Amino acid sequence: MKKILYLLCSCFAVTLMASCEDFLDKTPQGDKTDQDIFSRFNETESLINRLYFYARAADQPLVHIRFFSDSALTDECEGSSAENGWSNKFNDGDWEPGSQLYTSCNATTNSGACHTFWPKLYEDIRCANVILEGIEKYNTPDSEARPGTLSQRIGEVLFIRAYLHYCVLKSYGECPYVDYTVNPNALPPFERENIHTIVEKICRDCDEAYARVPAQNLMDQFGRVEKGACLALKAMALWIAATPLYNGSTLKGDTRNYASVYQSYDPARWDAAAAAAKAVMDFEAEGQKRYSLYQGSPKSQTTDSGGTDQSNGAVYSRLWELFHRTMNDAKKAEWIFFHLHCKTVGYHNDMYPPSAQGQAREVPVQDQVDEYEVIGPDGYGYPIYALKENHKALYGGLISEEDMAKAYDDANPYENRDPRFYRDITYHGAMFKGKWINTATGADAINAANSTSTGYFTRKYFDGYYTKGMSGNWNFDAPLIRLATIYLVYAEAVTRSKGATPEVYNLMNELRARSFMAPIPPAAQTNKELLLDYILRERRVELYHEKSRFFSTRFYLEPTSPEELAKDAQWSSIQGTNDQKAQLYFDKYGAYPKTQHRICGMRPVEDPNGKISVGGKTYRMERFWKEDRVFLEKHYLFPIPTEELQRANIPQNPNW
Repeated sequence: MKKILYLLCSCFAVTLMASCEDFLDKTPQGDKTDQDIFSRFNETESLINRLYFYARAADQPLVHIRFFSDSALTDECEGSSAENGWSNKFNDGDWEPGSQLYTSCNATTNSGACHTFWPKLYEDIRCANVILEGIEKYNTPDSEARPGTLSQRIGEVLFIRAYLHYCVLKSYGECPYVDYTVNPNALPPFERENIHTIVEKICRDCDEAYARVPAQNLMDQFGRVEKGACLALKAMALWIAATPLYNGSTLKGDTRNYASVYQSYDPARWDAAAAAAKAVMDFEAEGQKRYSLYQGSPKSQTTDSGGTDQSNGAVYSRLWELFHRTMNDAKKAEWIFFHLHCKTVGYHNDMYPPSAQGQAREVPVQDQVDEYEVIGPDGYGYPIYALKENHKALYGGLISEEDMAKAYDDANPYENRDPRFYRDITYHGAMFKGKWINTATGADAINAANSTSTGYFTRKYFDGYYTKGMSGNWNFDAPLIRLATIYLVYAEAVTRSKGATPEVYNLMNELRARSFMAPIPPAAQTNKELLLDYILRERRVELYHEKSRFFSTRFYLEPTSPEELAKDAQWSSIQGTNDQKAQLYFDKYGAYPKTQHRICGMRPVEDPNGKISVGGKTYRMERFWKEDRVFLEKHYLFPIPTEELQRANIPQNPNW
């Protein structure tokens, strides 16, 4: 079978799949015919297992472009010069079709390439179609040992086909929905379909999958598709269809086939997203809710997986338990669709501070750190910028200047923050692995070799117990859809459609309370804009480093929104150096513009009156500008490789 990059692949329908340690990680060997494969259940199942591996490669939570996550491509993180500094090239706007970055990331034969982009995604979609048609053509027998398994596996393939189209949709927008095996010798005409039609087809495949897969997989099948994943994918697809990119707005130079459809705002799209999310939240298995917010260890427990406290009491055990070790109670309770072992033990070495034998490949930026709220004297959570000029209209009547000063001091910014901050971020004066982090001097100093460039290190996913060379299973699982994700879709959809409600207010406080975070002020129960502000900030904090922020900026057209561009103008109007602007802007206006045009950091400055003591010296913290970045209107959607456009005879995305 001839390999063609668009919608085609050599597909492993002619290969024998050999078993490896994990059923989701198979490797092909040996040549067999289609009939050899599909006339035997075990070999067909092995092929399906390989498709899981492709799905994992297509949407790796911790890898987006060649070794870097999408956190490093947005205002969550900054990348490094490691591995050719691909994230830095991306942020410089160097990803035109034909550029080194784009060519490398779209490669289908390079072992370092991922399946994130158009050519490989459609190869994987073809593999799903070959499997479905092969099973039907050759009447694949069911498992003798486990009758009913074949039907379940067909459901899994239908789900994966839907999920792969969802991945195409997220990055490219309009695309062909291919639910049959294309003949490479007689290519049919292709059409980039209406986003809302694509979402309908995703939902259709999910419904068919739902009818075949089990209600839950909590034992040896943990990680395979279950009914809740089918419901959740529908909710996520419908949420995208309701966001501004496809519901009530347009792009500059918009050449999309159905641009006029997207210009029309339809509130019913938010209703559909809310209903789909509610179906996940209400879904039952064996007479009880299948998914629930993990409660786990009490607030008094701050030990890590080794039974020691290496954070000086800052990191609550429950918070890292959410992401630690396969098949723990947290994952069984609230992970809906996820990938097992998506990163090896070496990820510790990539991300740890140098003082812990790491090399800080992706580090948080100040823009993200500022989103973690503080707890006011009244016991409610507030953004640290609540009373700055751009935010006073929402928050001015909720907390006084005096109380805000008690809650937050920008010279001593790491006190009294959302507990998730201490789980997610390592900062100057934090304890990590029993050592105080010092970004002023030594191995962890800002811009030291393999150290942070922003003043922070990523802590999420790490409990800190691991030391380089330690034996045991230290691979990483990572979520793509959690119950928290669905809570956020539901809360936003209901609020946008119906306004602020006590139901959503209480739901958001449940989510926060699970992480020991203070509730939202009661005024949000009746104030739509205020409640939405909390919901969107909650998304940014709760889903930090979970493949969320990159796409959210695009679905909401943040970088070119009039509000954010006005903030950019405020930045430009400030007199002084960029470092001075970083401090002065926050002091006057609050949260940095979300235009993706720059990122900032925080550095310690030795000061006898400083309130942070590290290594026998006292420091105050000072904001600084890290770098400018490039975001253009065309960057809302990825460009399709030129050769794929020619093969399929379809138009390029707008402005490329």
